[in-house]
Amino acid sequence: MDRREFFNRIAAEWARNDQNLEETTKIENLINLMRLEKGDIVLDAGCGTGRLVPFIRRKIGRSGRLVELDFSEKMLQLARLSHKKQAIYFVLADATLPPFKAQTFDVIICFALFPHLDDKLAGLTEFRRILKAAGSLFIAHPMSRGALNDYHSRVDGPVKGDILPDKAEMKHLLRTAGFKIIQLEDQPSFYLVEAKP
Repeated sequence: MDRREFFNRIAAEWARNDQNLEETTKIENLINLMRLEKGDIVLDAGCGTGRLVPFIRRKIGRSGRLVELDFSEKMLQLARLSHKKQAIYFVLADATLPPFKAQTFDVIICFALFPHLDDKLAGLTEFRRILKAAGSLFIAHPMSRGALNDYHSRVDGPVKGDILPDKAEMKHLLRTAGFKIIQLEDQPSFYLVEAKP
C-alpha cells in the first residue's frame, strides 16, 4: 500500500477528527499565530478533509482566496462535501508538484503534511517558486516534533518512517530552498515554522 492509498483509506476517520474539540482548539490557536490578512491568497497544502478551512476563511474574509490541495482523492472529496457552499478551489495534486504559476500565493500553510513528503527539499523548492516575494510559508503541527515522530513510529503502513526533521536539518532544508527562517517553535502543544523567500 502506498501513501495515497493509505490516506484514501483513512479519510473518513480523519474527517471525524474535524469534530474533536481539543484538536479544533489547537488548530485555531495555530492559525492565530500565522499572520493571515483579509484578501490573502492562501494555499492549504495537504489539506486533507479541509479541517483548516473555517479558520482560514475567518482570517482572509470574502476578499481572500483559498486553494485546498491534496493528493488523496477521498480526502479532497470529503473536503468538497464539507465546504461545498464556499468559494474555495479544490485541486487534486501532489504537494511537491503544485500546478500553479510562480508567485501565486501570499501564504502557504503546510499543516500535518511535511513529514509525508518523499522529497522535502523538492517540496520546499516548489513552495518557494509559487510563493509571492513578500509571502510566508508556515509548517505546522498540533503537537511537538518529538510527539509527532513518536506517533508516526507506532503507526502501521507507509507513514511509519515519516518524520519531522530536527531543527538543524529543517533550517538546512529551508535555506537550501531559498527561504529565510522567521521563527521555529517546538513546544509541547504545537510545532510551527514561519519562513519567507
